Amino acid sequence: MFEFVKKGMTKEAKMQQILDWIEEADAVVIGGASGMSTANGFDYYNKHTPFFEEHFGDFGKIYHEGSAWDLLYHQYRNDEERWAYMARSGAVMLDLEVGKTYTDLYELVKHKDHYIITTNQDAQFSKVFDSNKIFTIQGDAHWMQCSRRCSEEIYPSEETLHRLNAAIVDGKLKTEDVPHCPKCGAVMEPWVKSFIFQYGEYWNKEAKKYKAYLEKHANDKVFFLGLGIGRMTPEFIKHPFIQMTYNWPNARCAFLNMGEPEPYKEVEDRTIALNVDILDTLDQMVQMKHGTYERDYEKKSAVNA
Repeated sequence: MFEFVKKGMTKEAKMQQILDWIEEADAVVIGGASGMSTANGFDYYNKHTPFFEEHFGDFGKIYHEGSAWDLLYHQYRNDEERWAYMARSGAVMLDLEVGKTYTDLYELVKHKDHYIITTNQDAQFSKVFDSNKIFTIQGDAHWMQCSRRCSEEIYPSEETLHRLNAAIVDGKLKTEDVPHCPKCGAVMEPWVKSFIFQYGEYWNKEAKKYKAYLEKHANDKVFFLGLGIGRMTPEFIKHPFIQMTYNWPNARCAFLNMGEPEPYKEVEDRTIALNVDILDTLDQMVQMKHGTYERDYEKKSAVNA
C-alpha cells in the first residue's frame, strides 16, 4: 500500500512524497493541461506577453487583439483571414522547442509504466513522450478535419501549416491557399475541440486505449499526477482522477498548479495538492531525485556561513 498523506507536511515533504509514490507505483497516469505550457512562457491566454508579441504581434496589430486566445475567437471576415491565423498558430505550436516542464516530467517518470491524458493541443507532450501513450482528448495541432464532417477521417496538418504560414501576407492568405476537404470540397478545420470537433474512428480508438490502460491497472498501485489543470475543463482530467482515487483503494493522486486548492476531504489522506509554480517545482523534484537539491535550511546555512 502507498503511504497516506500526513498532516502538516512541508512543500519539500510533499514533493518527496510524490517522488516516493512514483517509485512505488505500478502505473503512473499523468494528466496535463494548459498550465504545463504556460509555465514555460508559452502563454496563449494573457494579453501582450513576450510570447504573444514574438509569434503573433503582427496579427495583434492587424486585428486589434492582445492574445492568441482573442485571435482564435476573433470574428474574421473570411476564410482567408481566419486560416492565416490558424496556420500561424499551428506552425508555432509544432515548431516550439519542448518546454522544460515536459523534459523534467519525463525525467521523473521515464522508467515507470505510464500513460498521459491531456487537454493541450500544442503537441508539447509528443515532443518528448511516446505518442502511443498519449490521449489528446481535445485533439491537437498535428491534424485537420473536414468542417462538414463528411467522413470520420482526419488528415496530417504539419506540411500544410508550414506551407500556409510561409504564404501569409498582411495577415491573410490567397483564396486558393485556403485548405479544402479532398472528399467534399468544404473548408478544412483544425482538429481541435469545437462545436464541429470530429469524434471519429481515430478519437474513439485512442479513447479505448486509454480506458483499457486504466482498467488493466484498476487493482494496482496507481498514481494519478495532474499538472496545470485550471477551472476551464476539470471534467476531463481532474474530476475523473479524484473519482478513481476515491474508488480505488490502492490509488493516490497529486495536483500541481498555480492557485491549486486544498483537496476534497473525501480523498485528502490520499491526495497532495501543491499551489506552486510547476516550472520551479518539477526542476526541484528532478534535483531531489538525483540528490542535488539544496533544502531551504541548507541554503540558509550556506548564506549565514
